[in-house]
Amino acid sequence: MLSFPAPKWSTALASVSNKHNGASNRFGRAASLIAPRVYLSDYFTARDPEVLNRLGITHVISALEHDTNIPDCIPPERKLHIRIPDQTDADILVHLDQTTEFITSALAEDSSNKVLVSAAASTMGIAKYTP
Repeated sequence: MLSFPAPKWSTALASVSNKHNGASNRFGRAASLIAPRVYLSDYFTARDPEVLNRLGITHVISALEHDTNIPDCIPPERKLHIRIPDQTDADILVHLDQTTEFITSALAEDSSNKVLVSAAASTMGIAKYTP
């Protein structure tokens, strides 16, 4: 089970998303550590094999309406594509069980595994969220 280190998930997310945790900030993009061994990024960061390798990412979830092009350094069985529109009213909760199971399974498989969750929007706006 995934859990966040603060009483509210939004507080935890805001507190760690201000840190880049070794991620590339090339072109203003970054991957933010949101839980131990779980990162959040925009889609363009998820497509960068240099960033994936540097962070040690072994699994990628893409939450995008269009087809994805995640690098071959992530094997097909370690990729999960959730086809969802990038709109504020999109119901992301219907995918929560599937994505939680994917993340939980990846982290339990090996203590060195790391998961990157990517979406169209950059995570930089999350750092500005105040609960």
